[in-house]
Amino acid sequence: MALLEDAQARVDSVLKEISRLKQSDFPYAHTSDALDVLDQRFKKHEYVLGKASATTQIAVLHNACRDSLRELHVYVPILGFLLRATNVRNAFEVYSPLQRLVHKIMGADTKLIVSSEWEFSPFVYRAIIGLPGFVLVGIPAPESSNPLVIPLSGHELGHSVWEHHSLSSKYEKRIEDGIRKELIDNKWNDYSSLFPQYTKEHIERNDMFARLTWFPAYTWALLQIEEMFCDFFGVRLFAESFLYAFAYLLSPGASVQRSLRYPNIRRRVAHIVQAAKEMALEVPNDYESSFEKESEPIDPTTKLLVSLADSVSASFEEELIKEAKDFADNKKVPQKSPDNVKRIGKSFRTFVVPIKKPESLVDIVNAGWECNMDKNLWENVPNIKQEDRVRVLHDLVLKSMEIAEIYERLEIES
Repeated sequence: MALLEDAQARVDSVLKEISRLKQSDFPYAHTSDALDVLDQRFKKHEYVLGKASATTQIAVLHNACRDSLRELHVYVPILGFLLRATNVRNAFEVYSPLQRLVHKIMGADTKLIVSSEWEFSPFVYRAIIGLPGFVLVGIPAPESSNPLVIPLSGHELGHSVWEHHSLSSKYEKRIEDGIRKELIDNKWNDYSSLFPQYTKEHIERNDMFARLTWFPAYTWALLQIEEMFCDFFGVRLFAESFLYAFAYLLSPGASVQRSLRYPNIRRRVAHIVQAAKEMALEVPNDYESSFEKESEPIDPTTKLLVSLADSVSASFEEELIKEAKDFADNKKVPQKSPDNVKRIGKSFRTFVVPIKKPESLVDIVNAGWECNMDKNLWENVPNIKQEDRVRVLHDLVLKSMEIAEIYERLEIES
């Protein structure tokens, strides 16, 4: 088999693709920077494979070919993400205000790339070894021109914070202890019926084999508290607009079995509501009821273990809310100003004009959501047809973000 030749051809193909992508018209420099980094990464593979020959030891050759193939699986999807960042469907006006927010949170050297993605849920590429210092946020393609879903990026930025600051290390030992305590104190009858060969003593002394039976609950609880932190972080960054955007994209739920890495949707929403209340935000009375209950696992072992994860992760609610709030406060991330939101909303509703003075991203999107929920918005403005109201509102929000960025740059230059 032409093992070496195939590997070289694959790397050559991706390098040519990167070269073609570099000819694209990028709206901001960080996308081009990412391509430069990946170009150099695959040129190293090209060099290593180029040094190989028919006399190279087979194990060494396999390692070189396998490494390059593995990186193709990792980085080709990212190349597609970078290409979609050039698509005009994206709301480019959002980029600069969001980048300033990222710099406050992650540091001025952080490079942000926002793109559309063919998954109907915002997400962030995490811990990309080949792109250190980059934050890649994906927005569902059908919503990528909608500025009102931007608050959900707050959740995704929470993942970057959690990863960058290794926050999981603060909770790992306590979660493990919590799982074992919950198992012994409250779930023992269910556990012993599934694993009769183990006693409470096995759990207390952390027997290696008994540990294997409950360890998935530890993993799920750790994942759940990260998701809770990210939700709370989104609430802190974007206030009520995070709740509205969350409901817009996720309610009433997909009516399928709940994900094990998240709290079930009803509990997740209850956590979000609690965070909002502790941050003195207004929550619609029917907010929680707009989400349907998800089904729990049928398998008895999985059902028991995820119930352990649920109970333990829920016990960290108050602490995680404080963690998210304190982090954003220490970074001096602006909080929503009700007066500013009211003033911006008046400009949108009464005069149908964007902002006329410097405003923060959080205030602009909250004003946008308040107008969006106004059933009577512009009903007395004959020039705006009913079917055009959403488009006009989005344009006002985007233009306001653009104007806010102009004010920021003028202030920096003055």
